[in-house]
Amino acid sequence: MERTNRILRMSAAVLLLLFVVGIASARWPKLGEEWAEWTRYDSSGNAIGGGRIECDGSIQTWGDAGSPVGYTIYPC
Repeated sequence: MERTNRILRMSAAVLLLLFVVGIASARWPKLGEEWAEWTRYDSSGNAIGGGRIECDGSIQTWGDAGSPVGYTIYPC
């Protein structure tokens, strides 16, 4: 019984951690404080497009940029 409770508590903690990490990484850059960029690749690993969200909120893209997903955030 105690082992089952321990496993349940650890599972809940792992799920909570994954949830928090997911929320933190899925946010839009803060206007005036951060900028972000992303790159899309084809199945061969070649860069085919990407984009950048500037500190002022404007978005520049190149090639087949797609939607801004999986981007990296940097401070302005």
